[in-house]
Amino acid sequence: MGRRARVVAMTIACVLLCVSGARARALERGPPPNLNLAPALTRATGADATVDDARARAPSRPEVDVERAKRALWFAGAAYCKVGLGNWTCRYCERASATLTDVGVFEHDRKRVKAYAGYDKRSRRVVVAFRGTEPRSLYNWVENLDAAHSTLPSADAAAGEGRVHAGFQDAYASVRKQLISHLIKLRTKYERMWRHVEVEISGHSLGGALSTLAAVELEALGFRVASVSTFGSPRVGDQVFASFIGGKFGDRMRRWTHAHDVVPSLPPRVLGYHHVPTEVFQNASGGYILGDGTGEDPKGSDSEWTHASLADHLVYLGMDVCSCNM
Repeated sequence: MGRRARVVAMTIACVLLCVSGARARALERGPPPNLNLAPALTRATGADATVDDARARAPSRPEVDVERAKRALWFAGAAYCKVGLGNWTCRYCERASATLTDVGVFEHDRKRVKAYAGYDKRSRRVVVAFRGTEPRSLYNWVENLDAAHSTLPSADAAAGEGRVHAGFQDAYASVRKQLISHLIKLRTKYERMWRHVEVEISGHSLGGALSTLAAVELEALGFRVASVSTFGSPRVGDQVFASFIGGKFGDRMRRWTHAHDVVPSLPPRVLGYHHVPTEVFQNASGGYILGDGTGEDPKGSDSEWTHASLADHLVYLGMDVCSCNM
């Protein structure tokens, strides 16, 4: 290439470089006022628009209410108490920030199921709680649950959808008639507008599964379920049932899990089980992660490599759930 040709080529390169630089600077400054961009490419400017954009990108999420969960956990723990539950003088009763009256206690010894219900005059709500598996039989129960019934009979609870664990349904049926009869008496006595009475339901371990089943039936019977709080609950039914629960209760239901707790990993998903939403996972560092509403959030309990701890099952929110009798 001759000298003249090289000069021309260098000149063209310089011109292109200047043009591209000017174009880049213009893009940094933004488009000229009269430039007509497609609506999909336009963007609002100004402080207010920036705030609006941020809100649109980050939809509001309910916060994790640990204090409210602790109240529910004391109720769940009280179901383990052998002394003072009926007159609300048990060790855990005194810690629940509520004074229950007309407490009814319902047990089925052979199936090891226990539930209670009473009326809290302060909140004007009925409280229902289910006991979990007692610590002395917990290991055997977990072993049986790991090899759980692979059949999921259709849910008997009115207005329920999907299929649920046969053993859980059978356990709930063992106390449901006495429990519901007592609840009807409570709403008649304290709430003459009986269809407006609200119920708080809680349970730990097996009690969490029974709480889930009870919530479905009580709403179908005209009770207003204000909240369902479960701690270390196993999977209750299939994905259809889990989706039904999510649509029915939404933010009123919280399923708490803890670190390496073995029970929430059972019965296994391979048998067709699926967790109900919404999970709140307390990791080993003590932090709380609110689930995405699917029931099987990969950032929740499923994020742990191992699920083999009975110790993590017995302690929730820093409380030894089953120690009321000690």
